[in-house]
Amino acid sequence: MFEYDGRPPVGRLGGALDQLAGEELAGLPVAALGEDVLALGIARNRLEAEFARRLVAFDRGGGAAAAGAASTAAWLRHRARLAPGAAAAWVRTARRLADDLTASAAALAAGAVSVRHVEVIAAATADLPAEAVAGGEAILLGAARELDPQRLRHAAVHLRNVVAPERVRADAAAAHAARYLTLAETFGGTVALQGQLDPEAGATVLAAVLPLASPAGPADDRTPAQRRADALVELARRSLDGGGLPESGGERPHLNVTVDLSALLGAPGTRAAELDWAAPVPVEVARRLGCDAAVARIVFAGPSDVLDVGRRSRVVSPGLRRALAARDRGCVFVGCDRAPAHCDGHHITSWLDGGPTDLDNLVLLCRVHHRLVHDGGWRLRRDDDGVVTVTPPASVGARAPNGQVA
Repeated sequence: MFEYDGRPPVGRLGGALDQLAGEELAGLPVAALGEDVLALGIARNRLEAEFARRLVAFDRGGGAAAAGAASTAAWLRHRARLAPGAAAAWVRTARRLADDLTASAAALAAGAVSVRHVEVIAAATADLPAEAVAGGEAILLGAARELDPQRLRHAAVHLRNVVAPERVRADAAAAHAARYLTLAETFGGTVALQGQLDPEAGATVLAAVLPLASPAGPADDRTPAQRRADALVELARRSLDGGGLPESGGERPHLNVTVDLSALLGAPGTRAAELDWAAPVPVEVARRLGCDAAVARIVFAGPSDVLDVGRRSRVVSPGLRRALAARDRGCVFVGCDRAPAHCDGHHITSWLDGGPTDLDNLVLLCRVHHRLVHDGGWRLRRDDDGVVTVTPPASVGARAPNGQVA
């Protein structure tokens, strides 16, 4: 090994790499490039096999101690600039290849499998009974020649369940104990999510989220990651609307948005709207949420004295929503196939601007297109025959993604 200082490696290997790096690729046929990619992949596997072989010889020859390092992993971290977990994993894998997994070492040296396959085999056989290691390695090594590392890991679970089912139960218990979810407001005002679930819990969440993450019509330009994020929010909306959650503070859980009436009415110089669990948001967000929500009037005398808390009323009543669903059958944007359950009732003329809450002034919009109308400058108009026309903002013009464009 060498300590990388920004200069290319030297020696036999460095010369071969320099030759490859200096080759002009522009004139090569793509078929030749593809063959090179596959050949380099095999060469990479073989190099990693040699890396492991020399690493374990260095380890057992006392190289780390001679260099003043606390361990081989610590030496590898410092000299090769590897992350702690990666350095420790390399040392473990190198030792297993030298001691117990000689067939895997040979396959890696031949370039037939990758080091990721070998890591799966090493982890799957690490705590098996001694008499089961060789047989388990042979089975998994055969599978590794056909499967990617992720699918090989699944095959390893099946093997372990046959050979040592009690270990699989212990693995499942450990995965369950390692579950966590953090949700925190960032300095920028967004909410960051990070977590980990055991396979059963993860499959449950995926089964609920993925059906809601399908594109909202053929022109939906959200990335898959954005659709999954929207699906998680949709799942939470449905839970709040369904009324099955435990009460909080004597009420069903709900999303509170606090905004001054003058701000809703478009007066200049007003404060932003506020959410209970996140940073303040633009007033237009409150207007969008107010299209189909329960609204309560709170009258203050001065900054903090409450004079009156008005009775909460639903902007779009349940009966009117049923009529909307029967008439529109889903989002009115042409090409959008979102069902009524995925939609909000939207006022064509905002009720904040005096628009009535009646069937003629309401349409169903999915959450994607509802945001597009409120935040993106799109406009809706219903003619006397009930046909809804969608007018894009000037910046979009004829490139409208959906709808009948005016």
